[in-house]
Formats: sequence, C-alpha cells, structure tokens
Amino acid sequence: MAAIEQNINNVYNYGELSEIKAIFFDLDNTLIPTRTGDTKACRQVTDILQQKYGFTKDEANYTTHNFLKSFRRCPDDCQSTLDAWRQHLWRESLPPKYKELADTIYGIWLELRYHYLALPVEYVKLLQRLRQKYLLALITNGPSNAQWEKVRRLNVQQYFDCLLVSGDLPWEKPNPNIFYATCKYLNVQPEHCCMVGDKLESDIKGGNLAGLGATFWLPLTLEEIDDLLHNQAEGDEQNKPTYILSNLMEFCNYFNVTTNKEREQQQQQQLQQHVPEYKSQSKNILNCRGRSSTPPVEFSTSESDNSSDSI
Repeated sequence: MAAIEQNINNVYNYGELSEIKAIFFDLDNTLIPTRTGDTKACRQVTDILQQKYGFTKDEANYTTHNFLKSFRRCPDDCQSTLDAWRQHLWRESLPPKYKELADTIYGIWLELRYHYLALPVEYVKLLQRLRQKYLLALITNGPSNAQWEKVRRLNVQQYFDCLLVSGDLPWEKPNPNIFYATCKYLNVQPEHCCMVGDKLESDIKGGNLAGLGATFWLPLTLEEIDDLLHNQAEGDEQNKPTYILSNLMEFCNYFNVTTNKEREQQQQQQLQQHVPEYKSQSKNILNCRGRSSTPPVEFSTSESDNSSDSI
C-alpha cells in the first residue's frame, strides 16, 4: 500500500498537530483486521469441514461462502441473541444432511474468528504510548451487541478513555453528533481532536464535518487512493483526509512516540514498498482543510440511521 510522498520523506513535524489533545480511532479494519480476519476464519473452517466432517470441497466452499455472505449482510438480529442468530446462519448455509452440525461449526468458527481478529502486539504498544500523552476514544459503527462482543472478547476497552458504539446512539458516523458526543465525554473541543479510520464516507467525512483538527485515512487498497486522487468529484471535499497512512504504525510518527530505531525500521519498510508518484495530488490532499471549529452540542434524537460499516 502506498504512502504519500511526504510520509516517505519523513516530513512528520506538522505544526497543526501540536494542539491535538485527543485521538479517535475506528475499530473494524483500522485497529482489528475484521474483513481479512473473517475471511481467514472461514477458509480454515472450510478445511475443517473437509478433513473432520467429510464434506466435499464444493460442499465446504459453498457452506462457508454462503455463511460469510449472509453474516456480512446482517451480523446481528434484534429479535434473537448473537449466538442464536449466527447458529441460524450456519444452519441455513449447511447442506441438508449436515444441518445438525450448525451449533458445533458455529463454535469452531467463533474461536477462529477471534483468533484472527486479535489486536496486533504492535498496535497495543502504539495505543499504550499514545495514551501516555493523549486522550483516546474508540468510535465504531455497527449493531450494539456485535460491536460490544468484539470490544470485550478482544479486551480493547483497557486502552481507551471513551468508547462509543453507534448502535447505542441516535446517530452514527459520519453524523458529527457522534464526534461531538465523544468530545463532550472527554471535555475537549473538536479542533483539538483527530480521527483515524479506514472509510472515507464515515470516518473521514464525519471528522471533517465535525471540524476535527485532522483526519488520518488508512486505505485498505491502493485502488482507493487512486480513486480519491483522480476520480472523486469536486463536491466531495468533505471525504478528503488531512493525511494518508500507509500502515497504522506510521501514525505514531506524527506524534513523536517512536524511538529512533523504530522510526528507521519503518522508513526502510516503506521504501521497500511500491510507491506511485503523487507529487501534485498529495499536496492537495494535505491542504484540503476548509473546516470550521464547531463546539460540542447536546445529544439529539432527531436523527437515526444506524447502518453498519463494521464489516
């Protein structure tokens, strides 16, 4: 994945970040590899179905593909528990002669899922270092039960001063109210906060609409960067980040919480990656601010749109 040219040249001393007091993180596909983790878990379940339960290759692939598709479309159901809903999805995905295995396969998948979703050790160290100097908040979109299960099973709550799940609230990212609510909990102004996330349409747009001091985008693919720089319409200015990260560990360089040795290692890793030329475009990205500082507002229940961006 590419980094913009300024990152590769190690230009990290941005004066505008000196006023940052709080850092907001997205959860899925930012701190934890939700999409790739779920894919890996289902691939391993595919092997187990063949090796342990006698499925043919086509039967196993068909089962896990259908489950993952259904699960991503609807990870939670308000009329049943998480366990009951997921067992139902497995039962619907299994061939008729194997449906009695639904509960067993669900248990295997669940353990594998959280094995692959575990917070990387280097991310834990990053959060611990950042929290020594900054307030940290987790802001995630998605159904309440499903998101809180991730928080608790992965034990990520210990690294944050504030956690907000959109399923518990009348609004979700990019609605600025969820960012204002976080500011109110932490007693900070929006211009003294920054947002880190993988989605332009929720994490970055929401942070920009709320008037945060900066937004950091962690794109999942190189194609997403190319689309941002070349294909987005002029009216999509709110979707443009202040900075683009090539990986999450690069974020700490902007706030000077790495040792010189770590910084040198990260620079070498970045230089070994394929980095396309984005000279003129990268300047536009870094300067696309144009946001006003808006004070925190009281909670409002006038808006509610809790579609999930968590998977």
